[in-house]
Amino acid sequence: MLNNIRFDLSDYLIHFFRDVDQTSPEGILFPEHARFNNIVESDVLDSLFLMRCALRHQKIFATWSYRNGRPTIYGRSPAVCFTDMPLAAFIQSSNERLARGENVGRYAFMIPKSAMFGLGARPVIYGLSQDARERQDTAPFRIIETDHLALAEQYRYVAYSIADDRTIDWTHEREWRWPYRGNQSHFDPENHDFLVETLEEIPGLNFGNTTISGMGVLVQDYEDVPRIVHDILTMVDAEIIHRSMFRFVIPLCAVEQHADIQDPNRVSDLINEHSIDLAPYFSISEWRANEINAGVDTIIETIFASAGHLEANGDDGFGKSWVWIPDNGSELVRAMLASDRVIVSTEGRYLLDIADFDSFPEGFEEHYCKRVAQALAIEFRVNATYFTVRGSLSCDGIPFYTNFHDDDHPFYNSTKLYE
Repeated sequence: MLNNIRFDLSDYLIHFFRDVDQTSPEGILFPEHARFNNIVESDVLDSLFLMRCALRHQKIFATWSYRNGRPTIYGRSPAVCFTDMPLAAFIQSSNERLARGENVGRYAFMIPKSAMFGLGARPVIYGLSQDARERQDTAPFRIIETDHLALAEQYRYVAYSIADDRTIDWTHEREWRWPYRGNQSHFDPENHDFLVETLEEIPGLNFGNTTISGMGVLVQDYEDVPRIVHDILTMVDAEIIHRSMFRFVIPLCAVEQHADIQDPNRVSDLINEHSIDLAPYFSISEWRANEINAGVDTIIETIFASAGHLEANGDDGFGKSWVWIPDNGSELVRAMLASDRVIVSTEGRYLLDIADFDSFPEGFEEHYCKRVAQALAIEFRVNATYFTVRGSLSCDGIPFYTNFHDDDHPFYNSTKLYE
């Protein structure tokens, strides 16, 4: 519609992440185990860490938005909250609120508004025509009498009052909400029946199960971009999401150099300028892929032929080993993916199985994975290591062992360290 092309309107909804101090009353329900590639080393779960957790789990977590110890979401459905602010307004508002010491995130997802509407998201309802009478027999849920507002719509209600001495006005947030309609709401963290052990169990919007296209990611700095691209590429390679789901990654430090982002056409230009093109990762020629794979075969066969092992190098129990190449954008990984030679584990490890070679010496799989990894690292200038699981043949088994612990590598998502 032509009337919608205005500086104060947007085609996207923004869901931003904020830092969460787990020692404060504003702490959130966050499981101890969030996969081993998400590393919590601080009491503060910073917004980049939380966004990457959500991205890696293809899920925006639904919450009750506690304030002063009470949920602000009414009804029986936790919700995912969005703002309808245009990009320019979001940047200005977040800068001003941060300057006032408010806890507002600079890391966010941008999702086409039409797609979210199709999934059930709706604008909130600011105030009612009559006072919202809250029932007293529904704790811990906050339920409004249904003759005032239908139960299914109560997740949308936000208190609003500007006619008396006590002003309640959140209209500046231009909020939308998506309700979680699953069976478990995980409402009460004091009730152990509702505690969750993994992020997979937390209710939320699983965008991996949708057909959303054209999503975007907002980050603060240029250095954040390759980390996000790494995560997106991993999910595409694992066939969890389709290649068109994410269209762009915009560093806000670049946007703030422009003074004209109120113009919708300029926003479109910025999105195009910061589009992520995954096509080059899938465009390796068959000839080049075959050449690289032949080189990998030669390396493995040469190492096996040398019989370079001692009895002390033998595996110490039942399990399995692989060669792990963390650099998912490298030509080596792209060539082996094109030939279906590597698998992508749940935690995003790209694993090469060397056990298919006839000359593989039984009982020394980990030893030879280490040697092959060393040779591949030298030949192809990549990070390469071994990955071993004990007591299982699954690459997702526990316990596991490796010597790759570079927290600065995009594979790892670590909380920031605060003094």
